[in-house]
Amino acid sequence: MIAERLVSLGNKLISGYPPEGREYWAARFWDRDKAELDPVLGDHYRAQKAVLGDLIDKYGARADRVIEFACGTGEFTKIVADRVGPSELIAVDISAEGLARTKARVADDRLQVVQGDFWQDHGLEPAPLVVCVDAIHHLGDVRTVLERLRTFVAPGGYLIGNVWTRDHFHEFQRQRYGALRHAARSALFLASAVTLRATKGRIRWASYRTQLLPSEKVLRLLGDTFPTVLETAPDRFFFGFVCPA
Repeated sequence: MIAERLVSLGNKLISGYPPEGREYWAARFWDRDKAELDPVLGDHYRAQKAVLGDLIDKYGARADRVIEFACGTGEFTKIVADRVGPSELIAVDISAEGLARTKARVADDRLQVVQGDFWQDHGLEPAPLVVCVDAIHHLGDVRTVLERLRTFVAPGGYLIGNVWTRDHFHEFQRQRYGALRHAARSALFLASAVTLRATKGRIRWASYRTQLLPSEKVLRLLGDTFPTVLETAPDRFFFGFVCPA
C-alpha cells in the first residue's frame, strides 16, 4: 500500500492549491478513442459514454444552443450534434490539435470551435445545455470550476458532466499502468506536492494536474452550487451528473 500512503500524504500537502494543467493540455489532447480501446479500462469508458449519452438525449432534447467545454477530440460533441441537433454548437478546448480532430469528426456547419483556456472570457452567452466531460477535475479547484460552469447555463437549462473520483483511484491506476509504474508515479506526485508546498505554489510540476475528490464530496459540491442535482450516474471511477441552472 505504498502508493496509497504516498498519494495521501501528497494530497494533504497540496490542500488549498488548485491543479494547474493548462500548459500540459495545450501541448497535447485527451484521446478518448484510445481510452475506449484499452483492453482493461475500455469497458468503463464505453459504459460511461453510453450513460452520459442517454442523459444528453433526455435533458438536451429542446436545446437550440449548446456549449461544450474541454471537448477534447469531439466524441461528445458528435453525440450532441447527432442527438440534440442544436442550431448552434460551440466547442471550447485549449488544444489546437484536439479542436482540429473535433472539426474532422463533426463535419457540421452549426459547429463553432473556440481555442482557449476555460478561465478566459470568450464572450460566450449562456446556453440551455452545457456539457463538460472528463475535464472538470483537470480545470482547477472543482468547486470553483462548477461555479463558473453554472454561469454559462441559461435559466431553465442544464449542465451535464462528470468528475473522476478518488474512490477507487489506485485500482484504476494499477489497471492502467501496472503496480510498479503506479508506485513510481505516486512517488513523483508526492515530490511535486512537496515542491509545490515548499515554494508556496510558485513551482508546479505537470504531475499535479488533477484534483481528485471522493464521490460524496462531489455530490455535496454540486448541491452547494446548483439548486438541485437532478440525476447522478456514478460508476466505479467516475461520477456523472445533471444539474439545472
